[in-house]
Amino acid sequence: MKPLALVFFALSTAAALAAEYPPASAVLQSIRHAQATQKMDLKGSLETQPADASKRPTEASFRLIADGTNLRYVFSDPEPVTLHLKIGENDSELMQTGGTDAGKFTPANFSKKILGTDLSYEDLALKFIYWSRGAVEGEDHMKTMDVWKIRLQAPPGGRSAYREVVLWVGKRTGALVRAEGFDANGKLIKRFEVISAQVVNGLWVLQRLRIEAFDPATGKLVSRTSMTIDAPSTS
Repeated sequence: MKPLALVFFALSTAAALAAEYPPASAVLQSIRHAQATQKMDLKGSLETQPADASKRPTEASFRLIADGTNLRYVFSDPEPVTLHLKIGENDSELMQTGGTDAGKFTPANFSKKILGTDLSYEDLALKFIYWSRGAVEGEDHMKTMDVWKIRLQAPPGGRSAYREVVLWVGKRTGALVRAEGFDANGKLIKRFEVISAQVVNGLWVLQRLRIEAFDPATGKLVSRTSMTIDAPSTS
């Protein structure tokens, strides 16, 4: 085979392999569908442990009530606060009742942390699953499932804490298995990873999520938050 033909063959093969990947929009839609089909009423907790052992950990307990596209995180400790999340087709909406930040959240206050944990309001609202710029980069196998790896870019002029987010999403379940958020300089600032999952009403449901915050200047771990969802009672 002549060199030119070899180059053409290589390009054709690469294009064929790339064509096997679904569009990022379809994978993001599968995440939204997986979120919107859950119906449950479970207890959970958030615990943040600073890397600096001299600093005190932060804990918050909650009740998670999911009914289709509507989710409620009802916190009773350290203060009574309820976060209402609505998963829409084109965007999500997050509101709070109780506490000092009561009302609808806007991009101006998305960066605030929830009750002192590493989880921000932007994270909870899953805003990045609505970003339109991005592509499926490849596939992998994580947590006993085949996943798509997607790289997404934040909308121009937006107020996200992230310039870019990389997601690993279950091919069959639409489950978000891992996410990494990067700042404007391409430095890792936060990582989310599902440590374990459970089946509730026949659906794949989070059991334990680890959230790690990093110092972009040094790459060192700043703090680690664990979100735990209790198994449903069998009584």
